[in-house]
Amino acid sequence: MVKQPRRTIEFGEQDEDFIKKIAVDIGCHYSKANERTYCLNKFKTDIQCETGVFAWIHKEDRNYFWVATRKIWVEQAKAKALAGKKMSEINCFPRDIQRAEDSVCFDMKDDYQKTVRALSLISKAH
Repeated sequence: MVKQPRRTIEFGEQDEDFIKKIAVDIGCHYSKANERTYCLNKFKTDIQCETGVFAWIHKEDRNYFWVATRKIWVEQAKAKALAGKKMSEINCFPRDIQRAEDSVCFDMKDDYQKTVRALSLISKAH
């Protein structure tokens, strides 16, 4: 089940290694948006803008991270996977049980590889 996060805490210096690993595994770039948020971006840029950003990483507890993205981007990635008849890729997306109108959250504790697969597909479709 996907948890709807409630609060965030500031990232520490040691957290950047984890963020870097996520970005490498997805095949994207990352940047620090503020003390509580890292952005995942399709492009390598130091400019703080939305262009290419497809997800935001937050920290809720010492070793608990979650990723938020837009629901429309999840739907686009699902449609692209279905069009390519890649049914196995559809299983990496969370069920539509979240109450948020425009966002989807991925809990990094549940299944790291599943989250990485989903975010990789979102990055390619976005």
